[in-house]
Amino acid sequence: MPFLNKWELDTHFVKHGHEFGAANAGEYERMADVFMFGALEPDAQQCIRPTRVDRLRFGFITRRLGVACTKPVFIRTFHVVMITAVTAHGDSKGYFQWQCGRIMWL
Repeated sequence: MPFLNKWELDTHFVKHGHEFGAANAGEYERMADVFMFGALEPDAQQCIRPTRVDRLRFGFITRRLGVACTKPVFIRTFHVVMITAVTAHGDSKGYFQWQCGRIMWL
Protein backbone atom coordinates (compact mmCIF):
# COMPACT_ATOMS: atom_id res chain seq x y z
CA MET A 1 0.00 0.00 0.00
CA PRO A 2 1.38 3.39 -0.91
CA PHE A 3 1.34 6.76 0.80
CA LEU A 4 -1.93 8.66 0.46
CA ASN A 5 -0.70 10.74 -2.47
CA LYS A 6 2.45 11.90 -4.27
CA TRP A 7 2.80 15.00 -2.09
CA GLU A 8 2.77 12.89 1.11
CA LEU A 9 5.29 10.46 -0.38
CA ASP A 10 7.61 13.21 -1.59
CA THR A 11 7.39 15.09 1.72
CA HIS A 12 8.20 11.99 3.77
CA PHE A 13 10.98 10.97 1.39
CA VAL A 14 12.69 14.36 1.72
CA LYS A 15 12.35 14.17 5.50
CA HIS A 16 13.23 10.51 6.08
CA GLY A 17 14.54 8.84 2.92
CA HIS A 18 18.17 9.42 3.91
CA GLU A 19 17.58 7.49 7.17
CA PHE A 20 17.20 4.33 5.07
CA GLY A 21 19.66 5.15 2.29
CA ALA A 22 16.80 5.33 -0.22
CA ALA A 23 17.93 6.67 -3.60
CA ASN A 24 14.49 7.99 -4.55
CA ALA A 25 10.89 8.30 -3.36
CA GLY A 26 9.85 5.04 -5.04
CA GLU A 27 12.55 3.07 -3.21
CA TYR A 28 11.61 4.70 0.10
CA GLU A 29 7.95 3.84 -0.49
CA ARG A 30 8.83 0.19 -1.24
CA MET A 31 10.84 -0.01 2.01
CA ALA A 32 7.90 1.44 3.95
CA ASP A 33 5.51 -0.98 2.26
CA VAL A 34 7.65 -4.01 3.15
CA PHE A 35 8.04 -2.82 6.74
CA MET A 36 4.33 -2.14 7.22
CA PHE A 37 2.72 -4.91 5.17
CA GLY A 38 5.39 -7.62 4.96
CA ALA A 39 6.32 -10.13 7.61
CA LEU A 40 6.86 -8.59 11.04
CA GLU A 41 10.60 -8.11 11.58
CA PRO A 42 12.08 -10.16 14.47
CA ASP A 43 12.76 -7.08 16.65
CA ALA A 44 9.41 -5.40 15.89
CA GLN A 45 5.96 -5.37 17.44
CA GLN A 46 2.72 -3.90 16.21
CA CYS A 47 -0.46 -2.52 17.72
CA ILE A 48 -3.69 -0.81 16.78
CA ARG A 49 -4.24 2.60 18.36
CA PRO A 50 -7.37 3.11 20.52
CA THR A 51 -9.29 4.88 17.74
CA ARG A 52 -8.87 1.70 15.61
CA VAL A 53 -7.78 3.93 12.71
CA ASP A 54 -3.99 3.44 12.84
CA ARG A 55 -1.81 0.34 12.89
CA LEU A 56 1.70 0.92 14.15
CA ARG A 57 4.90 -1.12 13.85
CA PHE A 58 8.03 -0.34 15.81
CA GLY A 59 11.46 -2.02 15.70
CA PHE A 60 12.81 -2.20 19.24
CA ILE A 61 16.44 -2.42 18.04
CA THR A 62 16.32 -0.55 14.72
CA ARG A 63 13.93 2.13 16.09
CA ARG A 64 12.03 2.02 12.78
CA LEU A 65 8.50 3.35 13.16
CA GLY A 66 5.77 2.94 10.62
CA VAL A 67 2.15 4.01 10.88
CA ALA A 68 -0.57 2.97 8.45
CA CYS A 69 -4.18 4.06 8.30
CA THR A 70 -6.49 1.03 8.33
CA LYS A 71 -9.48 2.48 6.40
CA PRO A 72 -8.70 3.49 3.75
CA VAL A 73 -5.36 1.68 3.83
CA PHE A 74 -2.32 3.88 3.26
CA ILE A 75 1.03 4.60 4.89
CA ARG A 76 1.06 7.67 7.12
CA THR A 77 4.77 7.69 7.99
CA PHE A 78 7.94 5.62 8.08
CA HIS A 79 11.07 6.82 9.83
CA VAL A 80 13.78 6.08 12.37
CA VAL A 81 12.91 7.44 15.80
CA MET A 82 15.62 9.54 17.42
CA ILE A 83 17.15 7.91 20.49
CA THR A 84 16.25 10.96 22.57
CA ALA A 85 12.55 10.37 21.87
CA VAL A 86 12.91 6.74 22.94
CA THR A 87 14.80 7.53 26.14
CA ALA A 88 12.27 10.26 27.01
CA HIS A 89 9.86 7.34 27.54
CA GLY A 90 12.36 5.21 29.44
CA ASP A 91 13.24 2.71 26.73
CA SER A 92 11.96 1.16 23.51
CA LYS A 93 9.15 -0.64 25.34
CA GLY A 94 7.98 2.58 27.00
CA TYR A 95 8.13 4.46 23.69
CA PHE A 96 6.15 1.74 21.92
CA GLN A 97 3.49 1.70 24.64
CA TRP A 98 3.20 5.50 24.51
CA GLN A 99 2.88 5.50 20.70
CA CYS A 100 0.28 2.72 20.80
CA GLY A 101 -1.84 4.63 23.30
CA ARG A 102 -1.85 7.91 21.40
CA ILE A 103 -5.15 9.08 20.01
CA MET A 104 -4.64 10.81 16.69
CA TRP A 105 -7.56 12.74 15.27
CA LEU A 106 -7.69 13.66 11.62
